[in-house]
Amino acid sequence: MTLLKFIRKEKNAQNVYSFIFEAPDDFRWIAGQFIQITFPHDNPDSRGIKRFFSISSAPYEKKVMVTTRFDNQNGSSFKKAFYDITPGTFIESTLPKGKFIVDKKDKKIILIAGGIGITPIRSIIFDLDHDNNLKDIDLLYSNRDNDIAFKEEIENKRHNNFLFNIYYFISPILIREETLSKIYEVFPNCYAYVSGPPAMVKSITDILYSKGMTAENIKADYFPGY
Repeated sequence: MTLLKFIRKEKNAQNVYSFIFEAPDDFRWIAGQFIQITFPHDNPDSRGIKRFFSISSAPYEKKVMVTTRFDNQNGSSFKKAFYDITPGTFIESTLPKGKFIVDKKDKKIILIAGGIGITPIRSIIFDLDHDNNLKDIDLLYSNRDNDIAFKEEIENKRHNNFLFNIYYFISPILIREETLSKIYEVFPNCYAYVSGPPAMVKSITDILYSKGMTAENIKADYFPGY
């Protein structure tokens, strides 16, 4: 366990906010990993005082950023209290962990994000860009509407990397086999990283299997609602 000091909150899209923390000097993570935050608050509901968050900042940015969506009507007591966190507050965090990381770069990479599932993928994109390695990479980003978290800053990375492609899927258009076929006449030999709600992740991994991909070349990160 370690303590993170809250610095500020930033709005990324409608009801989507990032929370930025200062971490101890020895706090290390790999782009794509997650932490579990403990945040005691008054009258916690049955969902408790702990939550898992992917780290949405890249390691070189030096600050720990977590990003989440808020539901004003059905949000948990944790979310409501966390939204009102004040600068200077210390919160308890586990050390980063998780295998949703880019550990091989010997072939094309397809990053697939659904909604708030963009958070670990933002970290990965920024990290690859920082290492001058944002090459032969596609981002497929599905969202409920055109108010897309991190859109401007991710597109800025595309402007500097002509081998980084972005494809948006705005509801009711979804990432399905037929929409993938419009992008890839022949599905590439690649690694795939899929991040988003459980049903979306399962649907897309099933499509990837049907395209001939094997489990060792697919990494998945699930974002249950809370």
